[in-house]
Amino acid sequence: AVLAGTSLETVRVLAQGTIRTSPKAPVEGRIGEIHDRLEEIAKNHLPNALVIEDHFNRKNAPGAGLMLGPVIGVVILLSHRMHLPFATISPRELKHRITGYGGASKEAVQQSLSIWLGPRIHLSSTHEGDAMGLAFIGFSRLFTP
Repeated sequence: AVLAGTSLETVRVLAQGTIRTSPKAPVEGRIGEIHDRLEEIAKNHLPNALVIEDHFNRKNAPGAGLMLGPVIGVVILLSHRMHLPFATISPRELKHRITGYGGASKEAVQQSLSIWLGPRIHLSSTHEGDAMGLAFIGFSRLFTP
């Protein structure tokens, strides 16, 4: 998700979506495709920062960090090459900052985002909701007083 604005009152959605790769493709091809798509999005929208969800400290799904490690590496490399600040946000912080409760459901996160960003946003998956929440927190954390 890519957001823009000069304050929380003017924030708007510039881009959103899900990058899907073929589960039959070799891992290096899938990671390469993710890199290429993220780089294209970043070059088209010129973000001020990149934010990802921190999966390395998850007690309920410790393997998630290992599976997502290469993708996280792609985002870190992209932030380095584009000279952009980089931040990680834990799932609990995402839920707490968006809904006020760190144990909130993904559906509650999506509902709260529609309040913050307007009812016109359409989130086609919980992954998109997570990305939108991360972008919103990154926006509020990095670019507002």
